[in-house]
Amino acid sequence: AAAVAMAFGATGNAADYKIDISLETGPNHVRNLSVLKFVEEINKKSGGKLKMKVFHGASKYKGSNVPTALGQGALDMGLPGTWHMGKFIPEFNAPGLPMFYGVGRKGQYKVWDGPMGKELEGRLEKKLKVKVIGRWMDLGFGQMFFTDKKVTSHADLKGLKMRAPGGAANLARYDAFNAKAIKISWPDVPQALQRGTVDGVLTTHESVRSAKLWDSGLKYAYDDNQAFFQYVPVMSLRAWNKLPKDLQDLIVNTWEASIDDIRKVAENRQKSAREDGAKNGIARIDASDSDLATMRKKLVAGQPELVKKLKMDADFIARIQAAM
Repeated sequence: AAAVAMAFGATGNAADYKIDISLETGPNHVRNLSVLKFVEEINKKSGGKLKMKVFHGASKYKGSNVPTALGQGALDMGLPGTWHMGKFIPEFNAPGLPMFYGVGRKGQYKVWDGPMGKELEGRLEKKLKVKVIGRWMDLGFGQMFFTDKKVTSHADLKGLKMRAPGGAANLARYDAFNAKAIKISWPDVPQALQRGTVDGVLTTHESVRSAKLWDSGLKYAYDDNQAFFQYVPVMSLRAWNKLPKDLQDLIVNTWEASIDDIRKVAENRQKSAREDGAKNGIARIDASDSDLATMRKKLVAGQPELVKKLKMDADFIARIQAAM
């Protein structure tokens, strides 16, 4: 009897609820740092009732597998990139469409923090049986980085093999660039660069710094703000429904109170990452206004066909354009 009482007493000291979070990026990446801070606050505010734990570096799931794991209830929480949801909800490819090419942060927020973003989240929740806990986390603008070729305009991309994070719209954009896009998971990028599997990568300055990709051969950057990458904070319904209302409210309210600062941190880290890239030998070139205008015109002309090819809801896309 004493042994049983001791066993129950030990269990009572543990957290009542546990949430595991899987992140593909490493512990020094802005996504991981921000999520760790959020988790620390949740664990503290819950008074020991809830314990969240972060798993880094795809130690649980690669980014492309996170949505499926969430939908199946095999994973409690993740922050997959919008591009990873496109295979389930085609409209999640919209952030990579030509109409967003070069659009600034405020323009992005106007759409995705508003009714169109809420509608898209609703489609995701219904399709995968998940819960979106709040506004999306920023990574930043996608730029192009190269090992051996110094790219000074989009014309220089012809024939190059480029790693893209995924997302049908991101991959299709390289057809217009006359280059070949190859989908490669983030943990496999350093080896792909070292082996010459790709000539360059589509990613952000922060991501290059977090993985020290200058050690893998990156020498040049071409900044054209071709896509704005964001992560969606998602929980499986299986995990969400197990939580009592007070803990659900704690998660949602804490995220909302944190997200503006999280976004500002991401913006600042992209700036400092550019500086660190330069210190480590990455020569950066900003796309000219004329080059951007020419490429945007070319990309937008092909958007209707791309929307059709990706089986996206044309009415939804038209309403996004109206919202912009």
